[in-house]
Amino acid sequence: MRADPHCHTISSDGMVTPAQLVAAAVAAKLDLIAVTDHDTMASVKETQQRGEDAGIQVVAGQEITTRWPAQTHLLAWFLDQPVKRRMSLADSVKAIHDQGGLAIIPHPFMPVYVASVQPDMLRRLIEDHPIDGIEMVFTVPIGARRRKQLDAFYAANKERLGAAIGGSDCHFGEHDIGIAVTEYDGDFKTAVKNAATRPRRLKDKRDVPLGIAARQQWRALVDLPFRRLRGQV
Repeated sequence: MRADPHCHTISSDGMVTPAQLVAAAVAAKLDLIAVTDHDTMASVKETQQRGEDAGIQVVAGQEITTRWPAQTHLLAWFLDQPVKRRMSLADSVKAIHDQGGLAIIPHPFMPVYVASVQPDMLRRLIEDHPIDGIEMVFTVPIGARRRKQLDAFYAANKERLGAAIGGSDCHFGEHDIGIAVTEYDGDFKTAVKNAATRPRRLKDKRDVPLGIAARQQWRALVDLPFRRLRGQV
């Protein structure tokens, strides 16, 4: 079984509707996707309905923005309701677990201050708050030194980091879904809980037209922040 458990729609900074996301997942021969829009679950219900019609499992998720200034991102899967943004990383993990969800670290150790968890931050988190998984195969380049650091960190802390996850961070539907996937047997949630997943990269890079990529950056850097200010996200 193959999952792409890190996907976005037009409800946040993605460029595809729920219908287009499901169609892309079908074309990519995926068995499961997770809708993980930034700080909203507005597209989850429609995507699940379309996924059911298409024979694809759709996990209810969210990519949570934690508090300022680092604003580290955190994936949540199997949610019943959205997790509010601007909490600490630890409180966000607790809020996910309180409703029976799974807490996953996306694109770790990126060489930036915001959005991506850093080694010391993650070390402090898992001392008291073990997580359910961490992306080990993802589309953001982090460089050879940081890749080696991430691999060593996971090997030393696997019991508290949980499952090794692969995800495309899909924003463009057919152009980038399934670049990185999580392979599993049986039930996806059970496989993650048992750390029985296998991250895998299927393509070398995204195939995104320049015009669409530019519009997505506008959505992410201009449109989405203004929608947050207006209380629409």
